Amino acid sequence: MVAVMTVLESFLSFAEHLPADRRQSVEAILTALMATYSEHHGFSADELDMLDRRAVDPDPRFTDSDVIDRLFGKPFSA
Repeated sequence: MVAVMTVLESFLSFAEHLPADRRQSVEAILTALMATYSEHHGFSADELDMLDRRAVDPDPRFTDSDVIDRLFGKPFSA
């Protein structure tokens, strides 16, 4: 019977055989990726409530149009 490696097992095997300097960059990328899955990067309960309210608002306003115009400029005329 032939054992089939999972994607994670294959990745670990690949990373373990890299030279130390190249493995460090792979480890840094993996560390950053794992950090994005932590609760620290999630929304708070208040932020989730606000997003829920804004998602159902038929006419959402996040800021005044003059603020948007100052940030992005006036739209091109047709």
